[in-house]
Amino acid sequence: MADNLVQQLLLDQSTSMTVLKKTLDAQATRQRAHAQNIANAETPGYRRVAVDFESELKSVLGDNNVGEMARTDPRHMNTGGAGSLSDLQPKIRIEQPESEPIGVNGVNIDEEMAEMAETQIRYLTALELLKRRYTGLKTAIKGQ
Repeated sequence: MADNLVQQLLLDQSTSMTVLKKTLDAQATRQRAHAQNIANAETPGYRRVAVDFESELKSVLGDNNVGEMARTDPRHMNTGGAGSLSDLQPKIRIEQPESEPIGVNGVNIDEEMAEMAETQIRYLTALELLKRRYTGLKTAIKGQ
């Protein structure tokens, strides 16, 4: 119970930590989609799967008042605005086949492999940033 309280008070209040966690989830989902596309590259009739996350994130973060409570006094604590980010999920979409598909079903293995490498780099970057945030919290709690 105390762990949940600490998480709610410290971790979930930070917009940046919420965004990093959601980014990790989205990149993992995207990696699974690339693996599925590569595995089915030679399957007739298969339609490529893609993941949309960044446009959804921009639309949520673009609203300056997202999740914020009204501050009626300058001494009130800033809530950080991470409220509606908790509902943000990556969107999986099935792409429509092009007029002239590449290969059997429109999946280009070279593009999938390149995007998979890029996804891995994005995942590792978000993981490192989240690790640094947790290390900073740990240092602050220990008082070192």
